[in-house]
Amino acid sequence: MKRPSTGTRWSACLAILVSFATVPSCKCRRSLRRGDAAAVIVVAPRRDAAPPPKVPEQEPNESHEQAQALALGAEASAVHVEASLEPGEDGKVRDVDLFKLVVPGERQVAAKDASSVDAGAVSEDPRLVARRLWVEIAPQGGAGLGLQLQDEAGRPLAGVRVETGAVGGVPNLAVLPGLTYFIRVRPLTKPAKGAPHQTAGCQYLLTARIGDFEVADEREPNGTAETAIPVAVTGTVELAGYHGWPRDEDFYRMPLPETLSALDAELDAVVGVASSIQVLDGSGKPLASAKGRRSERLALRNVILQPAAAESPPTARHVFLVVRAESGQNREQRYVLRITCGLLRRNAEVEPNDKVESATLVGDGTYSGYLTSGDVDWYRYEGEGARDVTVEVSFPARVRGKIESFRPGNLAAGAGRTRKPRQTVTLSAMATHGQPLALRVSGIRADGNPNEPYAMRISSVPSAATAPAAPANP
Repeated sequence: MKRPSTGTRWSACLAILVSFATVPSCKCRRSLRRGDAAAVIVVAPRRDAAPPPKVPEQEPNESHEQAQALALGAEASAVHVEASLEPGEDGKVRDVDLFKLVVPGERQVAAKDASSVDAGAVSEDPRLVARRLWVEIAPQGGAGLGLQLQDEAGRPLAGVRVETGAVGGVPNLAVLPGLTYFIRVRPLTKPAKGAPHQTAGCQYLLTARIGDFEVADEREPNGTAETAIPVAVTGTVELAGYHGWPRDEDFYRMPLPETLSALDAELDAVVGVASSIQVLDGSGKPLASAKGRRSERLALRNVILQPAAAESPPTARHVFLVVRAESGQNREQRYVLRITCGLLRRNAEVEPNDKVESATLVGDGTYSGYLTSGDVDWYRYEGEGARDVTVEVSFPARVRGKIESFRPGNLAAGAGRTRKPRQTVTLSAMATHGQPLALRVSGIRADGNPNEPYAMRISSVPSAATAPAAPANP
């Protein structure tokens, strides 16, 4: 029987993501929902599993040619290395340790590279046949360590800084069977503020583990547009990933729809992490973004996606979704990212609308919108003729909000704010003089609520006021 291509298998996997809940290869627990939070996946080590073997560091191991081999295979899927970086005769630590491992399995290299394919199709991404490498380091003493993972040519794939007394690492590097990879450990040349300079040796425990990815798992490296994970969205898909280290960025690439559509993106909360979501066009220009507080769920709704023009280059036929850990990290609990592509919702804010130039067009009626922390929503009211306009905004829980109104030329027409969440602000009888009004809705300070919308009600009556006369020429 003819074996399906890698791309066909990937497309088939993506098609079942709607009903497929990602389950980690090791033992996991799914916590119950609490309030508006979604269920989360927490990866926990098996209690009945034997501890990984401990091996001592073997010097010399300062170069790729001298790198110490780590035996990982069917009999030992994990290994602990007890090692140290020692100071030289001048008391400064310049020691570097290199370890190498060969991924078990037959060597497989996909025909196409993820960064060179047509963005309109899901590529034969080599990460689809990859295994999962989990590396963690725990330094003790000194000023901390830098951990870097490299391919067989010595090119960096991922890296983290870990201060002494802390634990850090990379939980999900995609490594290809049969290939050699390197783990490089070095002292931090620029320690964190307040930390001592590296003038003493540093002992550390290095742990490496080989496993398998699940269908919808994020696979590092994916921290740039060139290494973005391709995603085909039909209806709703779910993806799972890690905020593996502070400021970790995960790029996902999806083709633009064939017709005018709206994108929704929801990111479940992860304990101890303040995250953000951003939507970028093919050139990297931001279209919409949302930023949350620590351990807070995020959402972007009604982000407009225009179909690509027939003559547009491949780079302009897709958009990127970027998930970022603004602060904190969590290598045990996965985030879940839900992406939905559908019809543009009416009577709702349309992203992007964070600038007056991209304001959502409104008239008389009721509209809804969402304010995340630091978000600003602009609207443009256009009525027929001169009218007196009344705008009423009811803010949700956890949001103290304000609304401002401007006439052409940035002339203030009215403003108001709440004292507490769940209050309503009203701007009454603002004369338009037959001109549009710009409305700016925002939270006060860092208030935000990605789960509950605010309601904006607009009404108007014909105006008896006349436009102010233009000043006479001197």
